[in-house]
Amino acid sequence: MNATLQKADFESLRRSYLFSGLQDDEYLEALGHAAPVHLAPGQLLFSQGDNVEAFYWVAEGIIKLFRASPQGDEKVIELVGANRLFAEAVLFMGGHYPVNAAAQTPVRLVAINGREFKAWLARDASRCFKLMAGMSARMHKLVNEIDRLTLMKGADRLLQYLLDHSDPDETGRHKVELEAPKQVIASRIGVKPETLSRLLHKLSDQGCIEIQGQTLYMCDPEALRQIRVEP
Repeated sequence: MNATLQKADFESLRRSYLFSGLQDDEYLEALGHAAPVHLAPGQLLFSQGDNVEAFYWVAEGIIKLFRASPQGDEKVIELVGANRLFAEAVLFMGGHYPVNAAAQTPVRLVAINGREFKAWLARDASRCFKLMAGMSARMHKLVNEIDRLTLMKGADRLLQYLLDHSDPDETGRHKVELEAPKQVIASRIGVKPETLSRLLHKLSDQGCIEIQGQTLYMCDPEALRQIRVEP
């Protein structure tokens, strides 16, 4: 085991779609060149166009993936939370990162060295097939998500975002920690910040959600799946 990484990181990363098909000895070899990375809020991890050197696992915090227009406008592509991989597909495509990545909150990452990882794969073709199986399943899931989101209105995308990011607390109530500013969440789901605020107010007025500071509680997740909110 890489002594610089926490045991909990190894156990969590082991369950990710990319590594779940590997044998234990293969998994330990695959992470032989992994290292922790710590970022402060707002700190840039890599820029669009940088050479691909690694892919990453989020152990704690939130990473913002975004692109910037020549006019300086920012479009949030994804908010990557804990226990998720990112930039792994770009590694196999070669070349450069297609987006910018920055810490939205204090972040702790596991960085897997791209050159060493590809060299490890090249020594045994069976390893490649095991990873391809996991990546194929992940790709099908993402394609289905894209199809679903492109057919949704902004209000439906907000509801889906809340459902996807909710977790039960100690009392069983489902909650969403709004760790990113509302303008970032609005960009992520493709609405204007004022539209997001209006939709949240309507959900609150209807008794579907309860907002306490940066925490949002969902009164009934199953009912929320059925509700329709007009912008």
